[in-house]
Amino acid sequence: MARTLAVVVLTGLHKLPSGVKAGFWLPDAAYTWLALHSAGWRVVAVSTREGRPAQQGVDRSDPVQRGFLGDPGILRALEETARPESLDADRVGVLVFAGGVGALWDLPGDRCLAELTGRVVSGGGWVAACCQGVAALLNVRLPNGTPFVKERRLTAFSQHEEQILGIRGPLQLQKELAGLGARYSSNEPFRPHVVRDGRLITGQNPASLPKLSRLLTRLKTS
Repeated sequence: MARTLAVVVLTGLHKLPSGVKAGFWLPDAAYTWLALHSAGWRVVAVSTREGRPAQQGVDRSDPVQRGFLGDPGILRALEETARPESLDADRVGVLVFAGGVGALWDLPGDRCLAELTGRVVSGGGWVAACCQGVAALLNVRLPNGTPFVKERRLTAFSQHEEQILGIRGPLQLQKELAGLGARYSSNEPFRPHVVRDGRLITGQNPASLPKLSRLLTRLKTS
């Protein structure tokens, strides 16, 4: 069965428990979505809740984001955002996890999302994540029960960056990854840093998106 489907995973939270507005970080979705589409993948969106997710971080002076927001097909796909269990994992060749503070709350605890990711990984698919989106990997397990991130070289939004921005989530992502045995690395705050380990590609922060997206354009459908 051909794995021609690329899935961009978005947080479904519209508000944090504190009442602060939340949503997926739009640049994460825009750069990766357009890169995958240009490489020939059919791209769809999934989230922890159905329907159009909230978005944050919009900068219309960025031509990539303008192109994303101005594409009727993409906007229609966002309106049709589905739950992970609606997908056939055997058709998914790439999973991309977008960031946004809300991702720290809902992505790690979504059992169906973790199962989908595990099946894609076991089937030889690619996984990419940026910023807080890496939190989705915390509860993914290999068939033998080993955490997917164990001994993996990766990056994610750093604890230092969280402190600078005053982010107080339900977990400290850098610490959680290290606790699972991941080989975490980072650059200085808000400087680009991308790590590839086999079929896992991670970016530390939004500044890493151009390089991460270039790597995605080289992935081939199968």
